[in-house]
Amino acid sequence: MRAILLAAAAVLAVGGLAGCGNSTPTTPGAQPPNAPATSAAPQQPSAPGRNTAPAKPTAPSRDNANVDARDYQQGDAFYFQSPSGNILCGFNVAGAATVGCQVMQATVVPPDLPDCGTRPNRTVGAEINGTTAQFRCFSQGVYVGSPIDGGSKGGGRVLPYDSTLVVRGAACTSTQAGVRCDVDGHGFLLAAEAQSLF
Repeated sequence: MRAILLAAAAVLAVGGLAGCGNSTPTTPGAQPPNAPATSAAPQQPSAPGRNTAPAKPTAPSRDNANVDARDYQQGDAFYFQSPSGNILCGFNVAGAATVGCQVMQATVVPPDLPDCGTRPNRTVGAEINGTTAQFRCFSQGVYVGSPIDGGSKGGGRVLPYDSTLVVRGAACTSTQAGVRCDVDGHGFLLAAEAQSLF
């Protein structure tokens, strides 16, 4: 009888040791079978009707700007020109769109404006009405500010390359590839040799 008890104790001891090891291979972070589920952060159930799609781009805020808009203000509007002086832009111009720019000398004309490049005194431009961007052919300086610093050429202050000006939710950035303006993710890129809407 004592031999049977010793044999049973040995079997229990071996079974207990075997239970301490993990006999099933697992991947890192996997739970062994029958183990309670754990998680580093509890998952929140999604609320009914909650949109899990990526958020729509929001309008640029003053935090996106790296220049002070007041330095570009003329009356109730805001004007600037590219460092080359070839692109002139304005925000909130009376009777016009939210923001627009004109290329004084374009070497390429968008297909939307086929006769703009062939007519004298016409400039290729683009503007944003609300959140819709469109090309325009201008016969006058709609987005051209008054001359500054005693000069005779209009256009407003120079917006240096890699600078962003934000006025009431519209943003324009001056780059070596041209001027990019947008409102709520819609806008245009203008340069002498290329123009596009997005």
